[in-house]
Amino acid sequence: MHTYAIDFETYYDKKCSIKTLGPLGYFSHPDFDAYMVTVKGTDGTEFVGHPKDFNWLLLNDSIALSHNAAFDETLYLYGIEQGWWPEANPRAWYCTADMAAYCRLPRPLKGASKAAFKIEVDKTTRDNMSGKRWEAMSDEFKEEVSQYALQDAELCLELWEAFNELWPENERVISTLNRRICQGGIPIDTALLKEQLEVINEKLFEAETAIPWMGERPLLSRAAFDDECLKQGLEPPKSLAADNPESRKWVEYNSKKHAWINAVQNWRRINAIKKKVESFDVATMPDGRYYGGFMYFGAHTGRFSGSGGNLNLQNLPRDEMFGVNLRHLIATKPDKKLVVADLSQIEVRTLCWLAKDQAMLKEIEECEDIYEAFAIRFGSWKKEQGALKQDPKIRHRVKAMVLGCGYGAGKQRFADMSGMPQKEADDAVDLYRGSMESVTKLWREYNVDINGAYNLTQQNIPTPFKVDLPSGRTLNYGYIEANKVEGGHVQYTSYFPKGAKMIPVKLWGGFIAENASQALARDIFSDMLVRISEAGHTIIMHVHDEVVVEADADKAEEALEEILKIMSTPPEWISNIPLDAEGTILTRYTK
Repeated sequence: MHTYAIDFETYYDKKCSIKTLGPLGYFSHPDFDAYMVTVKGTDGTEFVGHPKDFNWLLLNDSIALSHNAAFDETLYLYGIEQGWWPEANPRAWYCTADMAAYCRLPRPLKGASKAAFKIEVDKTTRDNMSGKRWEAMSDEFKEEVSQYALQDAELCLELWEAFNELWPENERVISTLNRRICQGGIPIDTALLKEQLEVINEKLFEAETAIPWMGERPLLSRAAFDDECLKQGLEPPKSLAADNPESRKWVEYNSKKHAWINAVQNWRRINAIKKKVESFDVATMPDGRYYGGFMYFGAHTGRFSGSGGNLNLQNLPRDEMFGVNLRHLIATKPDKKLVVADLSQIEVRTLCWLAKDQAMLKEIEECEDIYEAFAIRFGSWKKEQGALKQDPKIRHRVKAMVLGCGYGAGKQRFADMSGMPQKEADDAVDLYRGSMESVTKLWREYNVDINGAYNLTQQNIPTPFKVDLPSGRTLNYGYIEANKVEGGHVQYTSYFPKGAKMIPVKLWGGFIAENASQALARDIFSDMLVRISEAGHTIIMHVHDEVVVEADADKAEEALEEILKIMSTPPEWISNIPLDAEGTILTRYTK
């Protein structure tokens, strides 16, 4: 069986761009042109030319590759619908950018090629292609573009041949499923979308007209802000940062008499919401569906992330802001329903599993409320008292401890996170650590493992620091560096891919426990996504540990029941972890 790396080159400019329009909006733009495809195959095939001239049937029963298949494969499928080229049936179409991320390489081709092969890829040609149509290019530039595109296909194939054996089949399935989810689109209430565009534009106009220097100086100019303060007899604040307590107090006090202060503060937030609404608008097609994306392996732990741009579906605001509720835009037609289900406190459960705290896992399994199980463990509640929910104050405190103390947060840090007075936070940290000795032991074990990997490497026995997961996946931190810090302590450092670069990240036991808990939760959730899809349900999006399915209205109850059963059943490779899931049926997405 042959393998072919495929790379399209397409016209783009500031208005005709996938970054602003989304994939289908870009492909359907009147200025769009797919003027070149390059193909490099293991059978010796090397093609550079117009897509209509390539023998697409070569792909039948083969493996197709692209470095960003979310673009190239989606364009290929769109082109079939438009009659631009014939349909072929490759056995699979894999994304080498996803593979690179899994293998701890930078996702962009430039970064992956440098990290893997020490090859420097010059993207100047791609930058210079902006606004240039193929027919208007000089012969010299056409040759430059052709060589640039061919190199991309060659490097894509080289990456595959070098790393595909490190990318297991189940992860390829997850990568492909994630792409299929994105290609299916999300149903949008287009009438509400139009209304919200009008609302947010009105709010932005109101904020702008309230700023005294509008039209004369940049709206967010700090110098203009300070000058206006002095003009009004106010001492300008040292900072306007939203997370600065003194800044918040200054704004709250002075904005009562000076509305323009709030207008300045709100303008940036309103404009950010406006860009999100506009992103929904431009990427929502005539079929009433939004085509955005979720990035496979967007974080070191393997968690999915948003696909970039102004709209991150993994982080939509929960509530209405300035008259706009972005979540409410996601809504079904009358014959459909949204079935929304999520795993309950999955990372709390995975931490206990990693810590081998079988007693705690059993207590969790036997309690309807996971925080009641912990309250009993902490000695803050007794089973014979009944449900913990009857005492919201204790439950809130226990919940804060469970979610905030499991990864080694110090007392000051926990006080900041929880909002507790310092003495209460000190007592809470001590209580957690004294009651959850299995977790503190896990932190120490990870610290020992980090130190051991570093020491072996220093003894000329190169040993990357790794954490094995029950799914068969390994968190690989590479070779560890160490530096002496204040107090004579040693700070260990690893390097993680971010964009095209590798950035330093400090390592310690609690941080590794957090990474491992998150990674294991991701593997469990991904396994469920596959099982839900294989059961015939149409997944339209997923957010952290939540899955959203579009179901026929008359089958929604049945779908919810089956999905909750799947999500309450652990994967075979971790059959002893107690799971729970909850869900609901909606016509409009909420949280």
